[in-house]
Amino acid sequence: MYKNLRNWLLAGLLLAAASCKDDDVIVVPGKYENGFLIVSEGNYGTKSGDLNFYDYDKDSVYQYVYSAENAGKTLGPNTSTMQFATVFNGRLYFVGKYGAPLVVADANTLKETGRIDALPGGDGRSFVGVDDTRGLVSAVDGVYPLNLTAVTLGTAVAGITGEVTDMFKSGNYIFILSAKEGIIALNTSDYSIAKKLGTAVCGFVQSTDGSVWAASKTQLKKINPSTLAVDSITTNFPVHYNEFTYNNSSIVASTVENAVFIVSGTDRIYKYIPGNAASLTTAFITLPSGQYFYGKGIAYDKARNYLVLNSNTNLYGADVNNQVYIHNATTGALVKSKTYSGYFFPGMALFNK
Repeated sequence: MYKNLRNWLLAGLLLAAASCKDDDVIVVPGKYENGFLIVSEGNYGTKSGDLNFYDYDKDSVYQYVYSAENAGKTLGPNTSTMQFATVFNGRLYFVGKYGAPLVVADANTLKETGRIDALPGGDGRSFVGVDDTRGLVSAVDGVYPLNLTAVTLGTAVAGITGEVTDMFKSGNYIFILSAKEGIIALNTSDYSIAKKLGTAVCGFVQSTDGSVWAASKTQLKKINPSTLAVDSITTNFPVHYNEFTYNNSSIVASTVENAVFIVSGTDRIYKYIPGNAASLTTAFITLPSGQYFYGKGIAYDKARNYLVLNSNTNLYGADVNNQVYIHNATTGALVKSKTYSGYFFPGMALFNK
């Protein structure tokens, strides 16, 4: 019937396409989708910061994947620290401190697409996306607009001085964490100060009820992102934060239930159910003896409803034995754990979706 093999194959493909239903389509995950990335600070004086990747299916940690995808490039000199990364609009934004750069990469391939080698004060903190063309970068000496198209920094936001660490956008406001003044809400439109909301050492996440959360040393701060009203909830435990140097705050929120998870001390996590004071009386998860959170220490995988915990057998991360614990975020049950070796000093885990 068909004159040659080429026509026969083409007819077969057309027939298969015509009979295929939407739910028959097989989506092949990208190279770095079926797992999570771990931002590593680097080993001072020896190795610069990089990325590791944990693959769920293979239960393996692939090391130095940023370097593998970007031959000849690094995330800063080996005397700097790569501390923060987040995904926004399909791009991965790295921000480092102590002389590290801002680097932009494709979130799926990890291929670098732009960078700023010198950050304000030589000491960056974090990034938040505002819209398709605008973002903000925080640093040791304030907050700076970032043009996402040109990957260039603008003039410092007026009225904000000193170190600014974590930032979060919700609705018409951007919440920033100032070391001097605590929580400050900026208007998204022009970055002017809308309101100062009080003391905090940790932030920010958003729970399923729409509330934005931060924390002081002994209280959770529930912020209404529309009215900027703040309710304070006493924790009965000390909220973890790094008082000596910056790392991304150790707080995450569920997307499955109305719950906020926050680290206390060096080895435990509390799960707060808003309105349920009893949920703050007992730790939800405690690390095994001899394990200590390092860096942010906690991440939330919304695709699987997992808590991903990063720890080390040395309180300061200075041991070759790094541990990943993966827990069910609803029940707290341990799903699996993985040890990987190297002086990485894992700053934070994140997901490219």
